[in-house]
Amino acid sequence: MNRSLTTLLLILMSPAIWAQTEGTLTLMNSLPQVVYTNPAAVPRYRFSLGLPGSSLLFSYTNNGFSYSDMVKTQNGVVTADLNKFNNALKPRNYITMAAQADLFRFSLKVSPRFYLTVNATAKAYNRLMIPKDLMSIFINGNVQFIGSSAVISPRIESTTMLETGFGGAYTVNKNLRVGARIKILKGVSNITTQSANLNIAVAPDNYAVTATADLDVRSSGIYNFSQSNFDFGNSYKDYLSNNGYAFDLGATYRLFDRLNLGASLLDIGSIKWSNNTYGYTLSKSDASYTFPGVDLNQILNGNSAYLDHEGDTLQKRFKPKEGVIPSYRTTLPGKMYLTAQYELRRNFIVGAAGYAERYQGRLSAGLTLGVNKNFGRRLTLSGSYTISNNSYNNLGAGMSINAPPFQFYLLGDNLLNAALSANHINQYLNNLQTFNLRMGLNFVFGWDRPETKQNGSVNSPDYGRKNQ
Repeated sequence: MNRSLTTLLLILMSPAIWAQTEGTLTLMNSLPQVVYTNPAAVPRYRFSLGLPGSSLLFSYTNNGFSYSDMVKTQNGVVTADLNKFNNALKPRNYITMAAQADLFRFSLKVSPRFYLTVNATAKAYNRLMIPKDLMSIFINGNVQFIGSSAVISPRIESTTMLETGFGGAYTVNKNLRVGARIKILKGVSNITTQSANLNIAVAPDNYAVTATADLDVRSSGIYNFSQSNFDFGNSYKDYLSNNGYAFDLGATYRLFDRLNLGASLLDIGSIKWSNNTYGYTLSKSDASYTFPGVDLNQILNGNSAYLDHEGDTLQKRFKPKEGVIPSYRTTLPGKMYLTAQYELRRNFIVGAAGYAERYQGRLSAGLTLGVNKNFGRRLTLSGSYTISNNSYNNLGAGMSINAPPFQFYLLGDNLLNAALSANHINQYLNNLQTFNLRMGLNFVFGWDRPETKQNGSVNSPDYGRKNQ
């Protein structure tokens, strides 16, 4: 019993990880990784190769609060400020973090019209939702809910998987390019909250507290891992038996000289989970209990078993039913990008990227404005400003150092803030709500450049390009 409750607690309260949108990356056409934001994009190098670890992404977002919302400083002493924290919370607070790593990547301009990409990538995704009511009860008690009810159930979504992608971009004419990528997915582990409703109501007449709950949490590859006799060496093949597919679609269009528009839909697909599927459920018909309040007479009369009995009743009513469940399917967090890039002068562009992510009924969106400058073939620099997840102070930066066959790069949507706050890093971290960092090392060959200034729009179709 203790093991199962511990497992369920880890499921409901573990911190969050995964895929986020990247605004600064859309500007950096010197990087082969730009195709991850639009499969129709064609980078400046005709050939590139990525080995394990050649592209690493880490990301964190919190739409509700930062560390500075939880504390106050008085006379140089930092103390918790729970009321300040409670006031900063949104009705639903989503904490997400991202991590992914390329295991292999290959791209090649097969012809002036066709660009081929292949990638193998490890990805992980968790998202934790914390309702404000849950924290409010801990901070201010249940008095605020007299005559009403509170929803205090968190939700967790988590996926780790391996992705193998095959993509291509095709130049239809001098203005239009289309692209697509098909992805073969191998799910490793998953936790998904199908439903979670823990409600607490306080009666206005006698202040009796009534709790009701329903719960449906499903998992794959988690239960066996928590067992003491688990041996991954004998089970790793089972962890690759969860199959899925997804696709990316994209297009770029040169509206007029120097102005290019782009649109893409990413991660449209799902995974069927069949390995070690285990579930935890509660139903309102069973998980319901009214606590009339503490009976002082019982305590004064020395009935020490009184409170133990109440605790046992709660545990019995709200103990989840657990067991093996049939296979189930989850969708990926689908993303959309809309971009516009205008070349002010040769190798210098200004751009905008609007993007959105939809997952489990929640839509989150952001906007990035930025500039990108190619200093010949050796150096590319980008700067950006991003609005995302109720955060408005995100200054991003990107850099790629090109010394073929090597290309080192570093970029992020809130990276410039970190550099500017180098002498006040604690202040930067204390107010952090959005952060992503992509870095790595590519092997690159064959820089393409525009033939003329007129046809030199960034990411324009390959008509008018020649090799330098």
